[in-house]
Amino acid sequence: MRFMKWLHPGLHIKRWLFLFGLGMMCSSFGIILTFNYQWLGELEEWAFRLLYEMTGHYNYTILASLGILVILLGLVVMAWATRRLIRTMIGVVMPGESENLSDLIFSNLQLSKGPKVVVIGGGTGLSVMLRGLKAKTYNLTAVVTVAEDGGSTGRIRQDLDIIAPGDLRNCLVALADKEGLMEKLFAHRFGGSGNLTGHSFGNLFIAALIEVLGDVEEAMDATSKVLRVRGKVIPSSAEKIRLNAEMTDGRIVEGESQIPHAHGKIKRVFTTPEHPKAIQSAVRAIQEADAIVLGPGSLYTSIMPNLCVPDIVQAVRTSKAPKIYICNVMTQPGETDDYTVSDHVKAINRQAGGRVIDFVIANNGDVDPAVLQRYVATGSHPVIIDKKEVSQAGATLILSDLINKENSATHDTKKLANVLFDLINALRTDLSPELLHYYLKRYTFTHR
Repeated sequence: MRFMKWLHPGLHIKRWLFLFGLGMMCSSFGIILTFNYQWLGELEEWAFRLLYEMTGHYNYTILASLGILVILLGLVVMAWATRRLIRTMIGVVMPGESENLSDLIFSNLQLSKGPKVVVIGGGTGLSVMLRGLKAKTYNLTAVVTVAEDGGSTGRIRQDLDIIAPGDLRNCLVALADKEGLMEKLFAHRFGGSGNLTGHSFGNLFIAALIEVLGDVEEAMDATSKVLRVRGKVIPSSAEKIRLNAEMTDGRIVEGESQIPHAHGKIKRVFTTPEHPKAIQSAVRAIQEADAIVLGPGSLYTSIMPNLCVPDIVQAVRTSKAPKIYICNVMTQPGETDDYTVSDHVKAINRQAGGRVIDFVIANNGDVDPAVLQRYVATGSHPVIIDKKEVSQAGATLILSDLINKENSATHDTKKLANVLFDLINALRTDLSPELLHYYLKRYTFTHR
C-alpha cells in the first residue's frame, strides 16, 4: 500500500514513470526488430510489410538499422524520464540543488571518503578553521571546550546550570552546510534592556534543547540536523567545568574569563571538578581518527581545557594518528605574552603529560603594517618562529603564508585548510621522509 502513495496527484512522478515505461517498450521493440525475433506477431509482420511496400523487397539490413534507431530512441526517453524523476524528487528534498545534481553527488561521494579528522579546541580560531575543513572532508569531529564562563554563555551557565554553549554554537554554525540566514540567526544578540539583553539566540536554542532532551549529545545531534551540519560537534565533557589557572607567582585565578585579566604568567591550568568525565563519543572519535588537530585558538582557555579531561588526553596520547598543532599568528595578551612557537608546543606537551605534538603549522606571511600596529596597541605581537627549539621539542615545523589579508592578522580558512590537508594526505600515503619532503616542497619546514 505504501507504493500507492507515490501515485497520489500532485507529486509529478506518475508522468515520468509512464514515460520511462514507454521508453522501455520502445527499446524492447527495437531489439525485436534488430534480431528478427518472432515475439510480437502482428506488430512485427506489420513492420515487415511496411518495409516491403516502401522498398519493393525485404532488406534485413534496413530493418536492423531501424531497430537500432528505435533502441536508441527508447534509451534516450528512459534516460530523460529518469533524469526528470530524480530532479523532481531532489527538488523537493533539497530545493535549489537539482540543477547541479551531478556535481552534488560527486562532491558528496568524494567528501564522504575523506580522512577522519578530529579537531580539538574552542573559541573563534577553531570555528574559522572548520569553515575551511568542511570543504575537504565530511568526516570531521570537533571536540569543543565547555569551560567558557563570560558573556551570554556565562549567564546561561549560571541561570540554567548547564555546560557552556557558546563555543559549541560557533562550531555548529561553522560546519553548517550553507551558512547565511541561520548563521545570522544563531549569532543574533538581543538588544533592549530586559533579561534577554546581550543573549545569543544560538545559545538559548542549544540551552532549550538540552533542557527538553535532557542529554547534551542528543541536543547537539538535533541542532546539527537543523543546520545540516557537515561532521559532528561534541563537547569534551557533559559536566559543568570551571577553568582555573595557577600563576608563576603562586596566585590561583578562578574562571576562564578572568585568566587573561590576571596580568601574570600562567604556570598551569586545571579544572573544577578536578577530573571531569569525557563524553565517550569524543573519545571514540579520537581513537579512530586519521589525524588529530589542536588549535588554532587561545592556548590556555580554548585548547588546554580539553586536555584537562583525563580520558580525552589519554586518547590523544595513545592514538597512532599524527598530532598537528596550528599555532596562533599573534600572541594573546594575558595568556601567551612573548611566547614563541616552541613555547606553545612545550605548554601543550606539558599539559598532556608527555610529547604529543608531531607537526606544527605556523605562519610566516607578513602582516600588513597598519593591521600590525592595531594589534601591537593592544599588547599583541607576532609569534616568534624558533625553528631549532621546535625541532628540539620533537616536532616538525611547517611554515606557510596563512594570513587573511582582509584587514586582520588571523588565519585564512582556505589557506589553512589547504596546507593542513596537504600534510594529512601526504602522511596517509606512508611516504618516506625524502618523498614527504618532495611532496611538501612548497613549504619551508624543519624535520625533527
